[in-house]
Amino acid sequence: MSDEARLHAAADKSEILEVAMRSHVCRDTGDWDTLKTCFHPDGRLTVSWFSGNAHDFIESSRNMMGGHHTGDSQKHFAGNPRVSLSGDRAVCEYYLTLNQRRTIDVYEFDFQTWSSVVDLFERREGAWRVLARTMIYEKDRMDPHKPGEVPDSYFREMDLSPYPRALRYHCWRNEKSSGHPPSADIVIEGGERAKQTREAARRWLEGD
Repeated sequence: MSDEARLHAAADKSEILEVAMRSHVCRDTGDWDTLKTCFHPDGRLTVSWFSGNAHDFIESSRNMMGGHHTGDSQKHFAGNPRVSLSGDRAVCEYYLTLNQRRTIDVYEFDFQTWSSVVDLFERREGAWRVLARTMIYEKDRMDPHKPGEVPDSYFREMDLSPYPRALRYHCWRNEKSSGHPPSADIVIEGGERAKQTREAARRWLEGD
């Protein structure tokens, strides 16, 4: 690869990473108009509670955050990105941790969710945007913000049986606080869908 080609590749990767990171910051801060610019109009997105057009997801997220309690918060932290380029296509995979505080049934809880993100980027009219994003979930946890305040009976009475074991607290919180049950298309690390997601990304990058 020539020096000029390396510079172009570095510039492309920098733009791709900036768009990917910006999208998570915008969701945390509720900057919905800027978030829309991170996805192509026909962009798709699959997360724990949604699978469909990315812009529909943004509108649903806007409505969801409008119902949160004062003091509720969330932050996405991304790291260890790997970007593969092929012409006007790119695959960007990275780790993502979601930290949230939610008030549920008068109690404050802290939730953490660990996942990988597989982003398919496409350059159109000179700009890189997300064409497809799939979250691959690894594990989660739930902790009371004030441990002595929540009775043991509260946890014993939680019905986690409808949810994937690796993501049961995350899914319980989504349905309890936002009314969103798990998507039928949810992807769990180590499962067949995770393998299919990465293989489909590889084939798409190669032009299939």
